[in-house]
Amino acid sequence: MFLKFNWDNLLFVNYSLIFLLLITGPALPDIFLNIFTILSLFIYRKKLIEIIKLKISFILGVLLLWFYILSFFAYDFKTSFIESVIFGRFILFIIFSYFIFSSISFRKIKILLYLIYVLCIFVSADTIYQFYNYSDNFGFGSDFLGREPEGLYGRLSGPFSDLVPGSYLSRLFFFILILFLIEIDKPHKKQQFFLSFSILLSLIFSVIFFSGERMALATTLLGLILSFLYNKKIRRLIFSLLIISTIFIIANLNYHPFYKDFKVINSSPNHEGLIIERKVNCGENILCNKEFKLQPSMIEILKNFKDSAYGQIYMSALHMWTNYKLTGIGLNNFEAVCTNEIKYKKFNQEFGCTTHPHNIYIQFLVETGFIGLIIFIFILFLLFKKIYESRIIEFKIFLFSALLTIFWPVMSTGSFLKNWNMVFISLIISLCLIVAKTSKIYKSEKKI
Repeated sequence: MFLKFNWDNLLFVNYSLIFLLLITGPALPDIFLNIFTILSLFIYRKKLIEIIKLKISFILGVLLLWFYILSFFAYDFKTSFIESVIFGRFILFIIFSYFIFSSISFRKIKILLYLIYVLCIFVSADTIYQFYNYSDNFGFGSDFLGREPEGLYGRLSGPFSDLVPGSYLSRLFFFILILFLIEIDKPHKKQQFFLSFSILLSLIFSVIFFSGERMALATTLLGLILSFLYNKKIRRLIFSLLIISTIFIIANLNYHPFYKDFKVINSSPNHEGLIIERKVNCGENILCNKEFKLQPSMIEILKNFKDSAYGQIYMSALHMWTNYKLTGIGLNNFEAVCTNEIKYKKFNQEFGCTTHPHNIYIQFLVETGFIGLIIFIFILFLLFKKIYESRIIEFKIFLFSALLTIFWPVMSTGSFLKNWNMVFISLIISLCLIVAKTSKIYKSEKKI
């Protein structure tokens, strides 16, 4: 049989399915994460003391305890305390998945990496179909599944309900490079694997570019640069995929109708501050002018950061923190404070109040205070330390890069309290820890 039935294999299948279910929206991956956590608590109830003694359990437990404590000082105790209780499932998921899978065979890890590879190919193919399913009147159309992008004009959704295909692909991109390193060690298939990985990784990277998610593109590029500099085995592949994807991207920039035949009406750093005009078909072969609002250019944002949506949100958050320095305003209290306190509204005149500060470090600072931010940074230090202790040096840079796609400080991020985002973050953290731990098993299996 492919996998014999036992509790560990059932948990492994459950864990693996979450990567697939992330495509469906926030509900199913969250349900399967909860099932995994509840089953783990039941199956490993006799080993709870052993699990609690793990260093990662202690520091994540400290963070959760701090969430409970700060609720008593929060702007809204009830909201903060409920969010603290709900957040506990992510802590337990990371701890249990690390404990359960840190000694599994590398064969299972390889199965999971192949699943990730197939999922990324599917998401890329689906999104590129949507990219070419374009009309001047409405922009990008539906994907294979009939989903149409909702929200910003000029952004792609692929098979997702939100505009996140670039984020999904960038966070999983470097695990595919680990798979490449494993497979390239087979001399009889070396050329075959190199060619297929070069082409398909080029497609994935191109889709990250076309998705319009600038931070996903920037962090993927950063990881590729680091991998090129510090991993000799991968340089030829990275060079090839960048050459192929650059040619493909330039061709589309020159010939795809989305990038052609428009006039800029206004360009400002505000949200949807880039206004363009296109000639569209109004019926019976009559052309008329139609305006579309896009995200402002990155250059415009950097030139006038204070007036951009990001600048307004960050300034509002930092001013909130000055009044709640140690304990913060409480989990998920950002919108309530912004809306109810007049003194913060002057920073949000253009964009208005949002549900969170759109940067994970600023969110930790304003919602959990200086103490919470210090605990969070120490957790990151411990994660990077665990990866650094990996037995296979070639894996380290890919795992570092995977974490950077989530925790690179200078970028806009989703809320760490949002279900879909935190499920994904929990998966990436746990998988990085698992691969780092099991790398010694892979090293020993290679010698056999």
